[in-house]
Amino acid sequence: MTTTSRPDVVAEGYARCAALTREHGTTYWWGARLLPEDARRHVHAVYALARLADDLVDEAGPEPGPAAAAALDAFERRFFADLHAGWSDDPVTAAVVTTVHERGIDEECFHRFFASMRADLTVRTYETWADLLAYMDGSAAVIGEMMLPVLGPRSEAAAAARSLGLAFQLTNFLRDVGEDLDRGRVYLPQEDLRRFGADPSLRRSTPEWRALMAFEIERNRRLYREADVGLPALPLRSRKCVATARVLYARILERIEAADHDVFATRARVPTAVKALVAARMVAAREPMALVRADRAARDPHAGAWVSDDEVVLVDADGARVGTASKSTVHHDDTPLHLAFSCYVVDPDGRLLVTTRAASKPSFPGVVTNTVCGHPKPGEDLADAVRRRARSELGVEVGTLRLVLPRFRYRAVMNGLVEHEVCPVFVGFVDDDGTAPDPEEVDATAWVPWDEFSAGVLGGRTTVSPWAREQVPLLAALGPDPRSWPAAPRDELPPAATLGAGAEAV
Repeated sequence: MTTTSRPDVVAEGYARCAALTREHGTTYWWGARLLPEDARRHVHAVYALARLADDLVDEAGPEPGPAAAAALDAFERRFFADLHAGWSDDPVTAAVVTTVHERGIDEECFHRFFASMRADLTVRTYETWADLLAYMDGSAAVIGEMMLPVLGPRSEAAAAARSLGLAFQLTNFLRDVGEDLDRGRVYLPQEDLRRFGADPSLRRSTPEWRALMAFEIERNRRLYREADVGLPALPLRSRKCVATARVLYARILERIEAADHDVFATRARVPTAVKALVAARMVAAREPMALVRADRAARDPHAGAWVSDDEVVLVDADGARVGTASKSTVHHDDTPLHLAFSCYVVDPDGRLLVTTRAASKPSFPGVVTNTVCGHPKPGEDLADAVRRRARSELGVEVGTLRLVLPRFRYRAVMNGLVEHEVCPVFVGFVDDDGTAPDPEEVDATAWVPWDEFSAGVLGGRTTVSPWAREQVPLLAALGPDPRSWPAAPRDELPPAATLGAGAEAV
């Protein structure tokens, strides 16, 4: 559709959008300065629409009444009416409508955006990270989607654009905790607040608050790293624009850390001189990704911490394979469900080989657990994977291997790192108690009578890994002697798992 707004109205609208962006979205403004004028005005228009809608909600205060909802409804109706008509006599709306039509922005994006704005009138807290992400889909990720047709990238940048929108908004949430409290809202998952014992209503940087913020900041930096993957797909000038905004926004996290995570006493800001310097360096750079990769948010704290970085098998809720990814990139604060295994190795006397994970491991360091855990490689038989892992990690040659808990799965969190696995459980048998542990994987081993180990776990006297804590009651229900636990049917395994003749199963 060709827009028919009067040219002078559209020109005035773009000028107002630029002024709004410069006043309220300085990071966007500095980034957009690196674009050609035609593209720059479209960035300003998208920002201005989001800003005006957001202001209607924020200015309603902590107890928005019917008037706020009516104002937002009227704004939304007017926008869509003008969008469908192809013109508007309101300058800002005329500019936005022109941008949407000229750049072919999907109308569905705006429906999702307004739905999230409406949620702010009634929703005060979010229980889980998944709940917050659902809100951020319409308030942040969708902004990245709107920008894609403006910046002209190839399609592979779509996921990165969503991640960058989420990263920008989470940075805002972490910086603006105090302001959001004034509006009666908390944009931090309640489950995280409980986990760290942090209370934002105290408005103080307590040890608990600092631990929470460190966790959320690392989560935020992961989103920036996910966005970085797609930046090279952008045309050079667009890449410089987005890279500038990305680096500057991520610097806010460093300002929060420099203030000892106290986001209540003062607002974390990147000085204008720094913004100008970063923009100038981006203009001069032949390849802006060099500056992005040098940024602190681009550095994965777990990089190099994995003894091996094999591919793991990603699965859906039914245990069917949906893809693969490297172990180091999969394991973070929002780890996707993937295929794994656990094995309890016993000797001829029925003693269990108990291990203490190496203190250097990135996931659950120093934790006492069952004999061996791991991930099958794509296409690898589970029995082969168990034997491979037992051999490399412990120097143990497992003989008979029996599938006992084919459907076990769990999710556990430690120090901000999540394990989320479909994890069939085996019992393995060895002829002797000789071991040769790999010090990068295991700090200590011990042969412990099963009844002693299980009684300690069930009675709460022995602290073990979260997965062992869940597995032991299920295994104890199979009988008092692990040598007599019955084999489980192969057809109860998740669809992604392969188990050949190398293991006992019904």
